[in-house]
Amino acid sequence: MSWITLTEDDVITKLSGSETAALKTAALQAAQGDPLPEVIEQVVKEIRGYVAACPRNTLGDGATIPDELKGVAISRIRFELATRLPVSSLLTEDRRTANANAIALLKDVARCAFLLVQPLTPAEDQAGGPGVTVVSKTCRKFSRDDMRGL
Repeated sequence: MSWITLTEDDVITKLSGSETAALKTAALQAAQGDPLPEVIEQVVKEIRGYVAACPRNTLGDGATIPDELKGVAISRIRFELATRLPVSSLLTEDRRTANANAIALLKDVARCAFLLVQPLTPAEDQAGGPGVTVVSKTCRKFSRDDMRGL
């Protein structure tokens, strides 16, 4: 498996034609374009954040995500697209469950409990690791009680 760039076609294959039309054109402001590219970008950044939270992971170059998380990304994108509409007919119980499962898997990724294939081309800018590392600890030789009366 490798790291992939998620495309609109990847998402559209998981939607019906009428859903695609509704999600891409309904409830738009004047001069507002297709919301799908923005939602894809938002979800890709979210996934990369979860991946970077595990210190064992290295981010792939560009706006790529691990191939193992493609289904997670599509579930999150479908959910985010459906929640922007004023009707709940597209937000079925199955989609709510798929979204909850996707978030649970992303949390496992962040805790390093779900292993990912590392990218062949790592990103130049990696997310920072832990801020402080304790190198050593000294033991106290005297306590407050030992020093009492001195």
